[in-house]
Amino acid sequence: MEFKRSLLVPYSAEDMFDLIEGAEHYPHFLPFCSGARILERSDEWVAARLDFSYHQLRFAFSTRNPKRRPEWLQVRLVEGPFKRFQGDWQLRQLGDQGCKITFEMAYEMADGLLDRLALPAVEAVSRAIVASFIRRAEETLLPCDRKLPVAVAAAAPRPITPRETAMPTPDTALLDAVRGCRLAEQLTPEQAATLAGLMQLQVLPAGHLLALEGTADQRLYVVLEGTLGVVKSRGQPEESLLATLVAGDLAHELGFLDGAPRYASLVATTDARVLLLERDRLESLLDTEPRILYRVMCAIVRAVHQVQKRLSVQATELANYVYKTHGRY
Repeated sequence: MEFKRSLLVPYSAEDMFDLIEGAEHYPHFLPFCSGARILERSDEWVAARLDFSYHQLRFAFSTRNPKRRPEWLQVRLVEGPFKRFQGDWQLRQLGDQGCKITFEMAYEMADGLLDRLALPAVEAVSRAIVASFIRRAEETLLPCDRKLPVAVAAAAPRPITPRETAMPTPDTALLDAVRGCRLAEQLTPEQAATLAGLMQLQVLPAGHLLALEGTADQRLYVVLEGTLGVVKSRGQPEESLLATLVAGDLAHELGFLDGAPRYASLVATTDARVLLLERDRLESLLDTEPRILYRVMCAIVRAVHQVQKRLSVQATELANYVYKTHGRY
């Protein structure tokens, strides 16, 4: 299998190179990666052993990779379930706007039974690898246009945000959640892994405000556990609960599609777990994985149709009630 992806990111080549070269952090964000150990590191080389877990199957491989910071890093196999394997990262700084990243990978599985059983996991990782690195960059790096000059940065260190101090969500939990949600109903396991690289898993305490009435955003939520309340005029005397969303429901489907302001606030009415998908992340698949984007959009439209059907049934029942009671309560 061969794979190539090029894209522009708003981060410096130095920062992106450090993220790519830091294999010891891969278990925090790379799909199915359960362990990593640096075997050797110098200015010219980095060698590492990576452990992967896919359902009940476990396998590992070792690489010794020549590098030149921050321009390139070549992934070269030493030992693993491959007959042939190589990967190449190329990074080019684009002034103060960010950098261009090009990633190429080619591999062929070995002939053993266990090697062939590892193929689905290898394919899933290869399809999601670039999205996983970009998502990690968004979570941990500062874009070029927000960096302070060195002298200013030394005098005023950037404060640590809660997002940076929080423990990363285990990838296995995120992958399992995405595979089990309605957005992935028509996706293959490999496609679901790619989608997982674009989503976030959030744990919410009861009372947490996810979105405020009247604000506009492009965030779609999928309820996994607990309940979310759609609340009109939150905090006002006329506050009212319009709907309660339970496991399997989507929140803000239409606003996710058209960017319209929220008609009501979205609040966790119990402790809850949700998946978050932002529209620009989904649209990043337009050129490389259009089939995933299409199937996810179909799932969203199906959910909207179900809501419309339920509202139509309720409207009919209400009309029948009013007719039978002659408009009397």
